[in-house]
Amino acid sequence: MRTNTIIVLSWICLLLSPGLALTQYYDPEAAGTATSGADILEASGTETDIKFYERQSNFGDCDWLAPGAICLIFSDQYKWILKDYRISSGPIPVGSSNCLPIELIRCYYADYYHILGTSLVAIDKRDPVMEIDTPPLTCPPPQSPFS
Repeated sequence: MRTNTIIVLSWICLLLSPGLALTQYYDPEAAGTATSGADILEASGTETDIKFYERQSNFGDCDWLAPGAICLIFSDQYKWILKDYRISSGPIPVGSSNCLPIELIRCYYADYYHILGTSLVAIDKRDPVMEIDTPPLTCPPPQSPFS
């Protein structure tokens, strides 16, 4: 009887652990699975096709994350846990959809959008290969010491 009680208590502790709750919300394959009516983002007069979908905010704190995971926190305290490397220091307002502001957090692999006051988010993935053109040489040739 005592062994069964210990096993049951171990399972309860495992199910209540914060690591399990975080993995429940980190699903990189779920991006774009459920599009909403707010499909198109207009920013600075240009129309960019970005599909928003509904994703619930992380209910816990961002202190206990899996290795390599980051927590994006938008202005309305919407929390999004994902694996990426953060570029921007905070959310950037980029436009509006149905009179609700849209914020962007830039990361290495993608840009992450959130419509404030909702659970709608979008991912704009970056091209993994970036071409960097070197600037033309504008320095004058060095002077010869013999001239």
